[in-house]
Amino acid sequence: MKDYYCNQKFYQLKINAEKKVIYSCCRADQEHIDINWLKDNPGELFNTPKLIQERKSMLSNERIPGCEQACWQNEDKGIQSRRLQSENKERITTLRNKPTQLDITLSSECNLACSYCCKQYSSTWRKDIETNGDYKGLSNHNDRYALNNFDRVLKKLSQKKRQQTTVADLVNTEIDMMADGLNSVTMTGGEPLLDHRFSDMIQKFKNAKSVAVHSGLGVSENVLRRGLDAMSDTQNKATLNISAESIGKNFEFNRQGSNWETFLRYIDIIKEYDVAIQFASTHSNLNIMDYVKFNTMFHEYPISMSIVYDPAFMSVYNLDDETKKQVIDDIKQSRLSNSKNANEIINTINQPTNEKLRQELRYFIQEFTRRRKISIDFMPESFKTWIK
Repeated sequence: MKDYYCNQKFYQLKINAEKKVIYSCCRADQEHIDINWLKDNPGELFNTPKLIQERKSMLSNERIPGCEQACWQNEDKGIQSRRLQSENKERITTLRNKPTQLDITLSSECNLACSYCCKQYSSTWRKDIETNGDYKGLSNHNDRYALNNFDRVLKKLSQKKRQQTTVADLVNTEIDMMADGLNSVTMTGGEPLLDHRFSDMIQKFKNAKSVAVHSGLGVSENVLRRGLDAMSDTQNKATLNISAESIGKNFEFNRQGSNWETFLRYIDIIKEYDVAIQFASTHSNLNIMDYVKFNTMFHEYPISMSIVYDPAFMSVYNLDDETKKQVIDDIKQSRLSNSKNANEIINTINQPTNEKLRQELRYFIQEFTRRRKISIDFMPESFKTWIK
């Protein structure tokens, strides 16, 4: 019998402070924070009725609906899901718990508009849609590429105003109450270095065993150095988890707003501080061509990896056969050929695609390049021919 247990429901809490939601992993269903319930149950943000019920279901080996997209659908296709990839195999059975791992998204404020990102996690993406309109050819992805009432409210509020709410105050109180019991803290965005609360937040977690900050380095040098100063003041060395997976022109295309030479200069600046460097790569069909090049260039650093599955049109299996073959050949001829990450990429690339996904990708590229006045001239000829 298949085991549907996932311990992330029992020890990990993710908070999006801007959207006022909590969830167990980055692809699980989100739960809106109930202000009235939290006022009556201080210190219990990790033990909401919904979370308690999901833990009961998992202990009964039931398949939780909220994890369909995150894990079950991929496992049904034979793809290694996030829960199966997890190195933490501890089996926790208590229903009420204190989180030992916290991931907090401070806000969506970000100077970049990465190709695989969207308006939920980047204010620059949201401004693009406000200015140029929805991506109408991707209407089944409105949560990513179309404005809703929440976005219209955000547009009217400054970053500080968005953070001066009853929910924000309650969340801050909850974080204070759980801070001492946290082993691991990850701060994401948007771009967390841009958030005016960043230094104060780091101080809350300075005694945690592990503090990691995800950054695309899309900031000024002054902002970068200010953030590095704060990160250097933790009890255990903090890690700057740098979002990147391609080089040169591909890097600048996929991480709109970035400059490759500035990025390399910033890496040298980070080395001046008592901060560990790690890379977090997100592979899509628009950057997978650089997988071997990037990993070779930065082989001295740890590189974590994820593959885009949502939206499906941007996953690495939605490619033409010739480009797929070239990527796989590059991997097999490299030092990475026997690695776990490389095998996952190859297995995913070999999944079949279809004409609907090709058409969606074609529309996305047309809009993405038109709005930003850029091109895909640097891409492989086989890809450019296939996508026309």
